[in-house]
Amino acid sequence: MLSRLAESYFWMGRYLERAEGTTRLLIEHHQLIVQEHRNDPARGCDLLTERFGLTEKATTPAELVLVVYGSAESPSTIVGALTAARNNARSIRDSIPADFFETLNKAYLRTASERPDPRSPGGTLRGFLESLAGVQGVFDWIAPRDEARSFFNLGMSLERLDIVSRMLNMHVERMWPDQGPATMLRAVGGLSTFLRGHVPLTADRVRAFLVTDSVFPRSLLHSAVRSEEAIKEIAMATSTRVDELVQSIGLLRSELTYSSATIDDARVEHLVGQSIRAVANTSVGTRNQFFRPVGSIVWSH
Repeated sequence: MLSRLAESYFWMGRYLERAEGTTRLLIEHHQLIVQEHRNDPARGCDLLTERFGLTEKATTPAELVLVVYGSAESPSTIVGALTAARNNARSIRDSIPADFFETLNKAYLRTASERPDPRSPGGTLRGFLESLAGVQGVFDWIAPRDEARSFFNLGMSLERLDIVSRMLNMHVERMWPDQGPATMLRAVGGLSTFLRGHVPLTADRVRAFLVTDSVFPRSLLHSAVRSEEAIKEIAMATSTRVDELVQSIGLLRSELTYSSATIDDARVEHLVGQSIRAVANTSVGTRNQFFRPVGSIVWSH
């Protein structure tokens, strides 16, 4: 597989997951700030913008919507992430399923034409989530099960690791002890799954669930397992050794697995930090091993 194709599939997976994860987080965090009047809204806005590396600041919930929704120039925002995903798809237009590109393009055009109302963004943002779910569903339904899918899944799983880790680093449960734990779960679509366990909805249990649950698709453990599986699939498809590449994510997966029995707040903090580092190391390793240009071809006379 050509390196430029592999790179585009990888970044499509990352940017689509970033657009979806950031949209979910904005919906729930905006609602939390609006409903909870006991805390300074500016502090709540800073939690989101700082942890997700946004350069613009917001002091009100309405400003937060505008900043996080963003523009095409910033890939850390909703519009920027979806624009970047669409640009990667356009660059390899002939090698991706037509239905997938059309669905992705419709989602992109929707974000360009339907900006959310800063005072009440929930309806529009949930419409975007439906569009993004359609994009992911079409890809999963019709994309060939080859190394392209593996690069896409690797990018998606790494981005999921990164988003959930950054959300855990926000510590909304400290600023909003009553509503924070439930907000964290809703922001990753995990509230109903958590409640099926019939355990108290406390901050400690929620954080442990988001870190070490083995079946919830957005837990750190599940995302680490999927990332490791994707790397091994790429290795089999390309007949490439990935010992160094898989090392960081494999160590993370191992620590997450064996932390499930006994996990406290200090352990959660350690694992969250390790997850962020593992995502960075694996991304760089993937780029160096599969995407790095090998130099120009010089024709001899």
